[in-house]
Amino acid sequence: MKKQILKISLIILFSCGLWISVSLSETYISTIEVPVTFTDLPKNYSIGYSSAETVLLQIKGRGWEFANLSITGKKHFDVSVHRRIGKLKNDLKNFIEANNWLTSTFQVIEIAPSQIEYSVERVGSKLVPIVGDLKIEFKEGYGPTSLVKIDPDKIEITGPSNLLQTIDTLKTLHHSLSGISNNVRTEIPIYIPDGINVTEKNCTVEFEVQKIVDKTFESLFVETRNVPENKELNLSPVKINVVLRGGINKLGRLTNDSLSAFVDYWKALKETGKTIEPVIQIPPFTSLVNVHPKKLEYIIKQY
Repeated sequence: MKKQILKISLIILFSCGLWISVSLSETYISTIEVPVTFTDLPKNYSIGYSSAETVLLQIKGRGWEFANLSITGKKHFDVSVHRRIGKLKNDLKNFIEANNWLTSTFQVIEIAPSQIEYSVERVGSKLVPIVGDLKIEFKEGYGPTSLVKIDPDKIEITGPSNLLQTIDTLKTLHHSLSGISNNVRTEIPIYIPDGINVTEKNCTVEFEVQKIVDKTFESLFVETRNVPENKELNLSPVKINVVLRGGINKLGRLTNDSLSAFVDYWKALKETGKTIEPVIQIPPFTSLVNVHPKKLEYIIKQY
């Protein structure tokens, strides 16, 4: 029984091999799409515009030639600019002979588009900032306690001068972060426009995240500012309680000296009532929750 199965298997394998051999020896016509690449550019010049990024080639060849193309990967279609500059136009059929991978194995029946327009422009460079394209969602009860830092925050880009004039910033690829409750440090690719070369392809994005809590700062002294020499601005009371909201570690390091509260004489002079709200200056990445008392009584004296 085993000998019979082995015999049948060998017959099947031989038949498959024979069929493949016959198929690969046949001639076929196929259409493939390959990218256009430009060669023989003058020094310090590059392609600023091209009417075609790829070309369609209808080619004729034997099956084994197409099989080899599939295995090694599709090639590219070279277009020589012959070190010329400015706006140029050429028939693509004029470059078939220069693409040896085509002429040595295939016969080109048709090429589309038949013509290509392009411009050869001087290469320039400039320094542009990186902008993060981020969507950030924090876990409930958590929030940011620092600026979003991008490193590098600027990169040098090179390319055709006319194209560089249209670019003022580069963005990262869109990146979403959700349920954030810890500090973030992640690498994100930079979106690179066509025709532009860069010194960096990725950047690091990082920022601090902490649990958000409230903290009360008691008996914060309220200053009086811009009081003329012959005037006096008296407040009652002169101390207030302030409640801030922010990251638990950040608030833990803050003292009354980290905040300031004041009343400006000239603002008090414009008030029509007998009370005024003090101005509260707080550290970054904190928010003002409450002030008690919210308004202070005041008296202006003149000497």
